[in-house]
Amino acid sequence: MRNLFYHIMICMSFFIVACVKDKPNPEIKPLPSLNANGLLVLNEGSYSNNNAELSYIDLATQEVSNALFKKVNNKSLGDVAQSLTIINGRYYIAVNNSHKIVILDTSNFTIIHTIEQIKFPRFITQINTDIAYVSSLYLPYVYVLQLSSNTIIDTIITDFPNTEQMIALQNDVWICNWDTACNYLYKVDKLTHQLKTKVNIGTYAPHDIVQDKNGMLWVLSGNKYKSKSSSLTCINPESHLIKKLFSFQTDEDPIRLSINASKDTLYYINVNYIGGANNNGLYLMRIADNTLPPNPMVHAPLNTYFWAFNIDPVTSHLFLSDPKGFTQSSTIYEYTNDGSLLNTFQTGIGSNQLIFR
Repeated sequence: MRNLFYHIMICMSFFIVACVKDKPNPEIKPLPSLNANGLLVLNEGSYSNNNAELSYIDLATQEVSNALFKKVNNKSLGDVAQSLTIINGRYYIAVNNSHKIVILDTSNFTIIHTIEQIKFPRFITQINTDIAYVSSLYLPYVYVLQLSSNTIIDTIITDFPNTEQMIALQNDVWICNWDTACNYLYKVDKLTHQLKTKVNIGTYAPHDIVQDKNGMLWVLSGNKYKSKSSSLTCINPESHLIKKLFSFQTDEDPIRLSINASKDTLYYINVNYIGGANNNGLYLMRIADNTLPPNPMVHAPLNTYFWAFNIDPVTSHLFLSDPKGFTQSSTIYEYTNDGSLLNTFQTGIGSNQLIFR
């Protein structure tokens, strides 16, 4: 969930364009065999409906198992599962609107512990073996989580609410603050959790960050619905100098900045919430490029849009989710690395993260 306004708009757009309804609840099957070549899907669920879930796709048999969390734990995961992070061999799931982090055993999805003292958790970044940072929607905080005790031991205060993605590098943590008044990144000391400096990105509302093979930081920023056009900035983390700055058109809404395993190619999703042909799909950009890609590598099918993305480390196939307006089963598309469609799979509501096991 990017925010409540996005959810309302998504649902309205879906009812306008959708033509075929799927079953609201995918067929429940027995627990899968968790082999080495599978795709775990985090399903965000629909806002305020307490229906976040997990799905699993066996890529060898192409069988889909839905509602895994409830099958194993006999309870709901919660309301709006924002992100899943693997830390010290465990799954940490930030359940945003339930104000909790659920820790699971990776072998069988059973609950190990639930942390219930964090308001609106968004993303979790491991800092060292015993510390993780947790960003927060609506609040100007980054929480310092001690992993051994599952307690908050410190809080980093930011200038604005909506702290987002973070990245830990050497002795520092770089933090995005997705607010339209923010035009910088926070550079925080990993040992003391104190702010070192603020580094200007040349634009506003940073939300996604990755590092390339040359050590440069790439930051995706903007908020289309609050009149801040999106930008992509390349920054040297040592000198703090802006190396490149790319501006998107005002009607573009790029999200989910990621980088491939060799760290020389960027990917992002451009979202067209009414499912139109323009600015709607998965885009590829080499770090050496000097212009933004004019066309998507993979176009979203008509009347749909993509919401999550990952690359299969075994086959290099591209996997993308269509959340179907967060009102019914999502569709996961599997493409070859040249953009040819191979398979589709039906998962839970609002599939927003794809994790290869």
